[in-house]
Amino acid sequence: MKLFSAFGVFVLLASAMVACSAPTTSQTPANGSPASTAPFVLAEPNDVELKALSQSYTGYASLNTQLRLSPQHGGIYVRTHLDPVALKAFNAKSYPFPEGALAFKEGHVGAEGPIERIYVMKKIPGYDPANGDWFYAMLAPDGAPRLKGKVPLCINCHAGAKNKDYIFGFE
Repeated sequence: MKLFSAFGVFVLLASAMVACSAPTTSQTPANGSPASTAPFVLAEPNDVELKALSQSYTGYASLNTQLRLSPQHGGIYVRTHLDPVALKAFNAKSYPFPEGALAFKEGHVGAEGPIERIYVMKKIPGYDPANGDWFYAMLAPDGAPRLKGKVPLCINCHAGAKNKDYIFGFE
């Protein structure tokens, strides 16, 4: 019985190692030709990753030092931050944005008020091709998600900037 148990544990561990080390980032269509060199679909950030993002964005470049009124975000005041990947594309007016690009808007109810929400956009290859592959989230100040994913409100608004990879601010 001990031999069977030891063998069972060995098989279970070996199976897990093979499964965990198998490639998961590409698929070949039925016609046999690779669809692209980009990963098939990367997962959207989970709640822990979103919380970490909510604490990291203040170290990124800010496109506006003064808060701006944003009617599109419910009449709140916003400050926009871009990570280095997004900032490089933004400054070069180069789109589509590269995979992994991150854009943040911190939202304040008043021009002098505290942060009430944090908006996040993350470019994820294969995530939502019809809408530029952008993942959207609205977070509480502590990073807890209020909305996330393919948020219709975000998608519908950002469709107005489709020709600039769904990012406003190139004007």
